[in-house]
Amino acid sequence: MPSKIHLLFLLSFFLNISVFGQNTYYIATNGNDASTGAVDSPFKTFNKAITEMSAGDTCIIKEGVYDEEFVITKNGTASNYLTFKAADGENVQIRATKYVSGWQTHNDNIFKANVDMSIESRFRAVYHNNAYMDLARWPNNTDNNRWTVDCHPVENGDGSHFIVSGIQNIDWTGGLVYYLGAHSGASWTRKITASSSTRIDFTTVDTSKWPFSTHNPQTWRNYPSNNRGQLFLFNKLEALDYAREWYYDEVAKILYFQPADGVIPANDTVEYAARKYALEIKGDYIKIEGLNFFGGSVKIHNNADNNQILNCKVIHGSEGHDSLTNTSAQVGEASIEVLGDNTLVKGCTVNHSSVSGILVSGWAADDCILEGNTISNTDYVGIHASPIRTSGDNMKIIKNTIFNTGRDGMYVAGQNCEIAYNDVSASQKINSDSGVFYTVGNANLKNNEIHHNWFHDATAPAYSHNPSDPAKAAGIYLDNDSKGYTVHHNVVWNVSWSGYQVNWNNTHLDFYHNTIWNAERAMDSWDINGPQENNKIYNNFANTGDWFTKTATDFDIQNSPIFSESPFEDANAQNFMPKAGSSLVDAAQEITGFTKPFKGGGPDIGAYERGGTRWTAGVNAIEDTGEGEAWTINDTQFSIKINAENCPNSNSGKVTVVADIEENYVVTFNGTDSEFTKDITITDLAPNTYSLCIALKSTPNESQCYTVEVKEAQEITGKTSLKQEAYAVNIAQGTPPFNVSINNELVLQTYNYDFEVNVKQGDEVTVKSSKDCEGALIESIDYYKNITAYPNPTAGDFQFTLPVTNGNILVEIYNMQSQVVSSKIYSINAGVVTLSLQGKQPGVYFAKLVTKEPRIIKIVKE
Repeated sequence: MPSKIHLLFLLSFFLNISVFGQNTYYIATNGNDASTGAVDSPFKTFNKAITEMSAGDTCIIKEGVYDEEFVITKNGTASNYLTFKAADGENVQIRATKYVSGWQTHNDNIFKANVDMSIESRFRAVYHNNAYMDLARWPNNTDNNRWTVDCHPVENGDGSHFIVSGIQNIDWTGGLVYYLGAHSGASWTRKITASSSTRIDFTTVDTSKWPFSTHNPQTWRNYPSNNRGQLFLFNKLEALDYAREWYYDEVAKILYFQPADGVIPANDTVEYAARKYALEIKGDYIKIEGLNFFGGSVKIHNNADNNQILNCKVIHGSEGHDSLTNTSAQVGEASIEVLGDNTLVKGCTVNHSSVSGILVSGWAADDCILEGNTISNTDYVGIHASPIRTSGDNMKIIKNTIFNTGRDGMYVAGQNCEIAYNDVSASQKINSDSGVFYTVGNANLKNNEIHHNWFHDATAPAYSHNPSDPAKAAGIYLDNDSKGYTVHHNVVWNVSWSGYQVNWNNTHLDFYHNTIWNAERAMDSWDINGPQENNKIYNNFANTGDWFTKTATDFDIQNSPIFSESPFEDANAQNFMPKAGSSLVDAAQEITGFTKPFKGGGPDIGAYERGGTRWTAGVNAIEDTGEGEAWTINDTQFSIKINAENCPNSNSGKVTVVADIEENYVVTFNGTDSEFTKDITITDLAPNTYSLCIALKSTPNESQCYTVEVKEAQEITGKTSLKQEAYAVNIAQGTPPFNVSINNELVLQTYNYDFEVNVKQGDEVTVKSSKDCEGALIESIDYYKNITAYPNPTAGDFQFTLPVTNGNILVEIYNMQSQVVSSKIYSINAGVVTLSLQGKQPGVYFAKLVTKEPRIIKIVKE
């Protein structure tokens, strides 16, 4: 008996051990912190759940909006994370904002409400119906586009004042000035100390030091309308004169706001930033899943290590303006700020940030992974900020999709990093002299690998350069002393400057198997600060410019042709696989110490291997295994064009088949086999429905089949319209040239399908194709058959819009009893006849326009 009791005790003990730290707690907006935290008895606050949780526990957050502070100070363990996640399929909104109620009219379309904005002034932000609003400014943001900086040119100045003409006539003292130098590499913001209609004084900056040494009004550039930079002024109540603007009086604690519609805002439609952070993680081994954050950033604090942010959204995570004391071209804020080692950010969406999207600070964080994230609309300030900006070592930045940013598309400055399978585009929307990928070096060999990325579609703004010079948006920019990079299997396309830009003392840069398409030039360098040596350009392709080399030892260039004709299957569709028979195929050398699987007699030049993997980049990237899937007929896309008969009973139909990839094909049409490699046309076909099948010659049992219909010849068809004296014709079907006659006199012969001729009332217009069998379009001109009235209903006066410029017309007006209310000849002025029912009873009237074919239009008198 005692032995049984002992056994039961041990069993009970081990059962308790197995479930310890595996509890699940629930939070709901209608919960209660006095509850148990169970699914049917949820807590209300994050703080209560955190208090109860221990390593291995999970907190499930139910759908709803939460605006409380969310600070996690506890730790999990390597095998038992502390997990906070959204309930399956539910939308959890965690907002660092507060709603505004109690609006009153201030004046005109400006309204005010009592608000306590205790957040640091530069992080203040206001949102209306979730959209970001502008802090009151001059010039105004008239296009509601945060990428057009809407600045005013600076005419002169120095490190303490600007000379600017036409300044809004208010006292700007105490306001702020945003300045973007003509060099356009970075911006800065300062407090205004005095102002006049032509001058702005501000807190002094030291123009002898970077970044002010280059970005100041004494720096002159030969850029149209932007010789000495540009600015806007903001943060004054008197400047609140435009829709979507706001101002906060921090002494009176009053928020002023002018909505876009000019209507007093409904309660809980305007919100302001109440906290800088929507989430703060101060512990280790924390996992955050599926949560949506708005109006505040996510921060992983220093020494908070081994944390994970998974499948979350951060919208407007870090808004506001630059620090008024910033002496660097950089900022330390982002939508997701990482200061902890071994952080994983995966599957997240980051959208809208004045500065960076995801920032990993190397002084605090190494060994992080940023994978599968979508990051857009960052760096509206136009400073050295990036969608992904890291300086930590041993970083993995893979399979991210990035677009729309003010400067760099991606910045990585640490050592032993891998940057792979990222799709990055639309950078340099405010700044220039940057890259879709950008970094700055030093004396160290970085040992970084950049591979299998798409860097594309970037053009620096027009104000950042002279029209005769390139807009400085590079593809891959290894700036100032970058060393120790292996750059391979990347595609750069549609950039307004260099495919590769390398500056100063660059060494040990290996560019292998990259493709550059439609860059302004293949490569360039500013080699003004130290030697360049031990650099290789092997097996690259570009279609413009040259590879940079200046000495016998700076860049070793081998098997890297540059020619303009496309060697790809379809460059217009961004298909950069070498086409069959291309000069890139089997033309590359094998590189000692660099492994590249290949098909055929040798590697292919460029980023893709024909017969190898059709790799892609971005959040749904297909990785390059070196192996292509077995080629089947379904891997080819065919375009099929069908031409009807030229004329009835001519049996002149045609079917043309074009393959997007050259291979050996067999087409079976109407029981007959024919071979082709790229395209084939089958002719002399009678009107009928046919079966068409296409197979690879090597695998005839697999095919793509289509049903094609060759139609009978049809008459010429088209649409016509009449406006003023112009008769417009749009031919939908017919064979050019088209012959146009007016009253049986030929007036035009054209190959265009859209054309116009001048006509008069009563003319007969005839349009014929080049084939008599297609018939003709014949129409008599009647200007009065399409007439409209405005306004209708009317309070009294109304107009008819006629397709003739001037003349006279008889108009009779009848009431519902068919009684004549008015009969009068009216003058046509600039195509308009003005009439009136003033003094008439409300009701329905009928206006009869007495023309060749009288028109009757119903008019409603209110």
